[in-house]
Amino acid sequence: MYKNIVKPILDFILALVGFILLLPVFLCITILLFFANQGKPFFIQRRPGFNGAIFSIIKFKTMNDRKDKKGNLLSDAERLTAVGRFVRKTSLDEIPQLLNVLKGDMSLVGPRPLLTQYMHLYSPYQNRRHEVKPGITGWAQINGRNAIDWETKFELDVFYVEHISFGLDLKILLKTVKKILIKEGINAQNSATIEPFSGTTSVYVFGAGGHGKVVLDVLLSENKYVIKGILDDAPQSDSLFDIPIKKNFNRKKLQARNCIVAIGDNAIRKRIVTTLDTNFIMTIHPNAIVSKFAKIGPGTQIMAAAVVNPDAIIGNHCIINTGAIVEHDCKLEDYVHVAPNACLGGNVTVGEKTLVGIGATVIPNVKIGKNVSVGAGTLVLQDVPDNAVVVGVPARIIKYQEN
Repeated sequence: MYKNIVKPILDFILALVGFILLLPVFLCITILLFFANQGKPFFIQRRPGFNGAIFSIIKFKTMNDRKDKKGNLLSDAERLTAVGRFVRKTSLDEIPQLLNVLKGDMSLVGPRPLLTQYMHLYSPYQNRRHEVKPGITGWAQINGRNAIDWETKFELDVFYVEHISFGLDLKILLKTVKKILIKEGINAQNSATIEPFSGTTSVYVFGAGGHGKVVLDVLLSENKYVIKGILDDAPQSDSLFDIPIKKNFNRKKLQARNCIVAIGDNAIRKRIVTTLDTNFIMTIHPNAIVSKFAKIGPGTQIMAAAVVNPDAIIGNHCIINTGAIVEHDCKLEDYVHVAPNACLGGNVTVGEKTLVGIGATVIPNVKIGKNVSVGAGTLVLQDVPDNAVVVGVPARIIKYQEN
């Protein structure tokens, strides 16, 4: 009801009141920019709006049309006028968009409308930003504006689409006023405007075995990334989803690139992670149920039908496999693998590099040590020390070695 009825009414009323109150400022800036920009105070451009429909956005023109000797426009920083710099710094350039709100093309709050030439570059995930009207301000604007990268910006936009409410809109409006007053996050570092969007974020997948196929399926289901390549040290590997496997590659070239290590063995996964200087991503299957109150570390992979409940803490490079359940208040250290259909009861602690086998169950409040192997179907009723192997119903230790 709020999204389709209340929000449009509030948009119109607030935009009308705002424009009337700001009319003296609007007229003053129009006159100043008329002379600063040789008779062109307004910047009008076609932008995609609700459901991708194209409309004409109107803003104050903060840059002139100066060109170099070859007839090409100078850089944004060189064309930014003194008046334009002040107008942009104070965010007064957004005032004319109140007319777009009154017309119904925009909302006061929503994802910022971007350039039309970006539309064919969006992944289905990124394109969700068009499920609501674009806004003068938005969730991304109060969380960094031009100072954040494109990937973060799209994630914030989609978050808004999924959580739109009166409370969230009010929070965004109040924080927008605060950020304007303190002039925070107006421009990207060392630039007058943010760098152009060049396409969907790419990612490298390390591992071409069985687990690699599952992780690749999750990545493709998420629609957040383009698979740049599959990397594997194995001498023989089958083709995965028609994506070529690169066996001879330079790890140094992966520096700062997005990567995920798709190897099920905890020890091997850790060994490879420590050799890579990359940006490790997290991936969550769309069919998984993950509480927004859970904390998930980078490199972690959560598969289809998995459940992660509130206040669970999942470490770095963990695997929560298909149908696995991690109950509330569980704490998993790094490189833990919870196999398919395994269940961790509430407040369970699992140490680093531990494997909880297929269909295993750990009752609440149990502590499992590091480098433990819990066999398939095992029922764990009590604490398990480091380096143990446990099997059976109930579980019994069949191997235990102190370090």
